[in-house]
Amino acid sequence: MKLRWGGVLLLGYLMVGCATSRVIHLDTGEGPPIVYTPPKSVEPIEVDEGAFQKVMTQLVLDMRFSLRPQEEARPRVRLASWDSEPRTQGRDYGAWCSRQDSPGECLSLLEDGFSFLDAKVRRKMALSFAWDGVWEGVQEAVKEIVNPLILKAMMTSAMAAYMFLVVAPEPVTKLVAIALTTYVIAYIGLDSFANLVRGWQRLSVDSERAMSFQELEEAGHQFGKVMGTNGARVLILALTTALGGGAANMASKGPMLPGFARAALAAETNAGFQLSAALAGGVRSITVVEGVMTVGLAPHAVAMAARGQGGQRDQQMDGTPPAKLLENQKPQLLSVELETAQKVGVRPARVTDPEFLRYVNEGRIKWVVTHDGTLQVIPHTWRRTEISHAVASGGRPVLAAGEADVAIHGASRMGIELTPHSGHFLYGASEAMSTRALEIGRQAFARAGILFPP
Repeated sequence: MKLRWGGVLLLGYLMVGCATSRVIHLDTGEGPPIVYTPPKSVEPIEVDEGAFQKVMTQLVLDMRFSLRPQEEARPRVRLASWDSEPRTQGRDYGAWCSRQDSPGECLSLLEDGFSFLDAKVRRKMALSFAWDGVWEGVQEAVKEIVNPLILKAMMTSAMAAYMFLVVAPEPVTKLVAIALTTYVIAYIGLDSFANLVRGWQRLSVDSERAMSFQELEEAGHQFGKVMGTNGARVLILALTTALGGGAANMASKGPMLPGFARAALAAETNAGFQLSAALAGGVRSITVVEGVMTVGLAPHAVAMAARGQGGQRDQQMDGTPPAKLLENQKPQLLSVELETAQKVGVRPARVTDPEFLRYVNEGRIKWVVTHDGTLQVIPHTWRRTEISHAVASGGRPVLAAGEADVAIHGASRMGIELTPHSGHFLYGASEAMSTRALEIGRQAFARAGILFPP
């Protein structure tokens, strides 16, 4: 795939609302919405430069960009309209171009040229300056793969399209736009996201009023301060995953991002719903009306923290007490089952254990979530011997159990199918109990960076 303008790839996806209040209404379609108030103080998930450059390199490699710059295929940039605009503005732009490592940035940054007569062009030019604090790291990461100047044009165009539409009051229904917003809120928090939107509104006003190239530069640097170094890195990574293939690519590549497992948890705390749901269609819409963010979502997508604020209705939403443990229904077989597993060399593993990769590569796995919330897995079958579900917990009661298929490609891990099938722990269980177990499992895998479709 050749590198093209980011706005062309992303524009059709982006229709999103933003939170200007710290109150979120989670509407599951089952009774009145759950009113959720995120914590007042949220620590952002930091993305250090080394991790940022490593992941950025891999994301760009996976996008299969053309290695050859495309300047020769582009028309020469139209500087400024010398007859209709002050000559100093044209000279400012030309002087800026000459200061770049490659004057070709003038050809790449604004495909249709730079003109003070176009407010959108001024806003985009101002936005390009906002990346200055982190762009050296981006350039270092991608310069051997793709022309960094064209990538900058892509990122600027995509970010401008996103931020222009993020303030629209219409409901968000596009999956990739919902996923982008959830990513950002998960990493930097709801308040910082609201500040980002206000900063964009200020950038828009300042770029409209700008009378000189220097004023655009100052407006861009001011917005860069609002983003901050960490926020800018988060935005660049999220936009790059989206531009690489929409929401599907965000779901598959998301676990590559620095701090993703923490972000999966933070989304539940910061927004009241699950990151996995936002990536897989469990969130239907986001709307902002009179300062309140309303999220339309499937019942299973509501985070435990939000359910806790919802009172008794939320605790009993699916008819199952939240802390109910599932007993091993075949205790008489446990000693033989444990001995069989030991003979073929199987022991319970966590997602971070080397055995996890071996089990997943062998095929389907069985999983349990123990009483303390730990996710443990075993292979469904090993050396032609089916392994008992009870082996995963040592026969002890669990919060949830089931089976799963997981795909692994390099550093990426993506859930294919997740079920609550377990003859040992859920035999004869009600639909509500099975649904509850499935959701507990979905959240446990998400915390480990593995997302499943709804």
